[in-house]
Amino acid sequence: MGTAGKFCLVVTLLLLLLAMVPIPGPWGGWTPKLLVIHNEWSQKIRDGKEDVQKKREAEIKARQELMKAAAELEALQIGWDKSWEIPARGPNVPQAAPTISNRNGELVLNNLGVNQGLVNSTTTDEAGNTQTVRPVIHAFYGNAEGSTYVGEFIATDIGPNNAVLKSVHGQDPNEVASWPMNASWRLRTMIPAASRARIDELYRRAIRTGELTRQTQANKTRQEALLAAAQQALQVRTNELLGDANREPVPGRPEFTEGLLQVTEDVEEERNQLLLYVDTLRRDIKSQSESRDARLEALQQAMESLPGASSDYDTLTPQVAVGQ
Repeated sequence: MGTAGKFCLVVTLLLLLLAMVPIPGPWGGWTPKLLVIHNEWSQKIRDGKEDVQKKREAEIKARQELMKAAAELEALQIGWDKSWEIPARGPNVPQAAPTISNRNGELVLNNLGVNQGLVNSTTTDEAGNTQTVRPVIHAFYGNAEGSTYVGEFIATDIGPNNAVLKSVHGQDPNEVASWPMNASWRLRTMIPAASRARIDELYRRAIRTGELTRQTQANKTRQEALLAAAQQALQVRTNELLGDANREPVPGRPEFTEGLLQVTEDVEEERNQLLLYVDTLRRDIKSQSESRDARLEALQQAMESLPGASSDYDTLTPQVAVGQ
């Protein structure tokens, strides 16, 4: 260890000894002042962090309460306008109470019409003509635990005590089938703007999802048609190779029923048999030729051995060499 290192070690030991020496002070005279100050600042830092965390949580809660209060204020300012209650069906429901029924996605109202406040309104256009505006109805069903939003409807065929609600955006048949007609329903002519914007966004998303679903289904149908055509073509090629026992036989075309593979094997087998037969004939011809040559040679030798035989053999039949 160098001189500087030794000096630093000695200084550190001296500081540690001084920190342990009791220093008189307002804390009792025997508590190290340095440690007390350090502990106080550490406690202040911890308290400050906890206070900041609590204030952040309070800010988040305050923002949520502000958003909730703003929504409630908007609902109070705009209001829900007119509303009608349709009680759940039961033995204790008055006979004159409104009822609702489902007719292929249209809501048919009974005991609810002009006499109950469901009326058309009028407006004047830029040309000064009076236009009739049919009321917009937002339908809900449910109970005291909560309600389910059904959709936006236009009231048509409004009578004194009856009306028909037609959907504005269209409905999914599966969703229409799930509407409980025996539950309690609530009809409103207005809903808050924030809720309306959210509902419109959900409708747009549902439309996009429906379009994608239809495209996917069309693509699936097209792929299934291509698969069926490919399987049919594969079956045709398979029948050409392996044969089709259900097909009507065609004279001179056995491959239609027996298949190209079997017919090719039969033809090759027939060719092999013909080659064997030709080889046998060639061998017989060669054997006969050799036997004939041997006989001619024996005959020639016998003629030469006769007394007075001529040495001119031109009159003899020449040998015919037959190759294999």
